[in-house]
Amino acid sequence: MTVYTKSSSADLLPPVSSVGVIGWVRQNLFSSVGSSLMSLCALYLLYMTVPPAINWAFIDADWFGMDRDACTSGGACWVFVTVRINQFLFGFYPSSEYWRVVLAFSIAGILVAWLLVDRAPYKGFVGLITLVVYPIVAYFLFYGGLGLEVVETHKWGGLMLTLILATIGMVCALPLGIILALGRRSSMPIAKSFSVIFIEFWRGVPLITVLFMSSVMLPIFMPEEMQIDKLLRALIGIIFFQSAYMAEVVRGGLQAIPKASMRRLRPWDFLTGSR
Repeated sequence: MTVYTKSSSADLLPPVSSVGVIGWVRQNLFSSVGSSLMSLCALYLLYMTVPPAINWAFIDADWFGMDRDACTSGGACWVFVTVRINQFLFGFYPSSEYWRVVLAFSIAGILVAWLLVDRAPYKGFVGLITLVVYPIVAYFLFYGGLGLEVVETHKWGGLMLTLILATIGMVCALPLGIILALGRRSSMPIAKSFSVIFIEFWRGVPLITVLFMSSVMLPIFMPEEMQIDKLLRALIGIIFFQSAYMAEVVRGGLQAIPKASMRRLRPWDFLTGSR
């Protein structure tokens, strides 16, 4: 007769040296002699570089002052950053009008947070406000008008300008990218050829070249009486650049859907997420 006990070999826990942090270290860092030597060399390099870097960047750093003369400790000189922090954030935007930039981005943050909450009420209405009403409000807050001081775009800069260009570029590039993706998959030769040429041209040009051409070179080829704002020129270039990459993303997603499923999809299913 076979006697079964409560504790058997199947019930025993694995050794501590093979699970958890110790097990991971043994398996990935010290699984062999060569692996152990490489891991020890890497740890030695980290020991020789990380503590001195932390000491230079934070412990011995100079944080406060008015000019470079305040940097006397031999560590990192963060005085320049603290003195120029407003310029990094707002460019040459008038300091008395900073509240307009902060208010515009605060409203945008609230609207986006509202849309990201799953059970938030009136999401359709808030989405309509975000796409239609908010751009008008943001324009007057950033640029001026309606009683607000006008701030020319050449004074915009820093993080403020980066967020404006990135946000407008993404929002405007999405519909254009969808149209280009559908055109590239189209059976109409003209639409397909135009989409392919547009996408491959803008994908093959570096973004820095696009910005340089729009800011410096384009005015040379334009009549003197025709003046287009430099920010608008850069924004158009960014939209075209991002739309080319967006088109390839959308086209890849469409190609991943089986043709049978594509036939059953209705046009509004892409907006509602229905299957």
